[in-house]
Amino acid sequence: MGNSNIPLEEMSTFDFGGHFHSESLIPDDIKRFNEYVGKRHTNMGACANWFNEAEIDGAALSQPYFMGHGDLEKTASANDLLLEEIAEYPQFVGLAAIPTASGGEEAGEEFERCLDNGYCGGAIATKSDGIELNDPEVEPILEVADQTSAPILVHPKLHQSLHPEVLDDKYRLNAIFGREAALSESIFKIIHDGVLDRYPNLNLVYHHLGGNIASMMGRINLQLDDGRWPEQEHVKNYREFKAQLEDQVYLDTSGFFGYSSPLRTALEEFPSTQLLFGTDAPYEPRSPEEGREFVTSIEQVTSDTDSQRILAGNATELLYS
Repeated sequence: MGNSNIPLEEMSTFDFGGHFHSESLIPDDIKRFNEYVGKRHTNMGACANWFNEAEIDGAALSQPYFMGHGDLEKTASANDLLLEEIAEYPQFVGLAAIPTASGGEEAGEEFERCLDNGYCGGAIATKSDGIELNDPEVEPILEVADQTSAPILVHPKLHQSLHPEVLDDKYRLNAIFGREAALSESIFKIIHDGVLDRYPNLNLVYHHLGGNIASMMGRINLQLDDGRWPEQEHVKNYREFKAQLEDQVYLDTSGFFGYSSPLRTALEEFPSTQLLFGTDAPYEPRSPEEGREFVTSIEQVTSDTDSQRILAGNATELLYS
């Protein structure tokens, strides 16, 4: 069973991709999820009970609505409230919402304030009012992360990951494909624009297996094959790209409802040290039984050593390094 008395560094299962929005600050477009997931995304006691019943020892909780938000004061209030709530539940740690759209300097200061107050990392959107991780406005945020080695969860923007004229949600196209394309796009930009070169201590954890980027490696190899395309002078070649992807980018295992095939593909292209267990709870697995199945799916396709790393070891190493 999940157990709040287990120290984080000794947990056997730790969900890096859990979410929560405090009841008193929940916006209307998030409140509607109550119909589907009940109170476990707004009530910390209900959240803790769900993780206990799912036999997941602990989790890092983040607030998707406030990631990249433009209202600094409102985001700071949400960060303070989440920290207050998790203080009573030692199985949880917080990933502070980084208000990118409020201005880079201000967002960096808020991130640093949150780390000083007890947060273990941050969470940011792939795009915030048009601002992406490779843009100059984000540099103050990345400097804080680089100096502290605090991990940042990179989350797709909920409603408009890509331009809505490209993919909207009429047929759930943004939710199915748009968010994944945005995550992979972000990985491309931080590698090719040299973000990882400039910030060697940056620990970015991409949600949803980085948009299932491992499944696209053959296509990526084709397009980045050195010298194949004369116009590719502005990108790193495949060898350089793959080396940084394997060494400096982390992925969490959420996003694909516990299916084993995306995980198997990720393990073919990434070392197990770069994968972190994530469920996207409470929005992806609904019942505790589904939560347990997410754990089982990892145990079934990995060795004992790799499953221990993925299910908890890698996350606790990131959080405690």
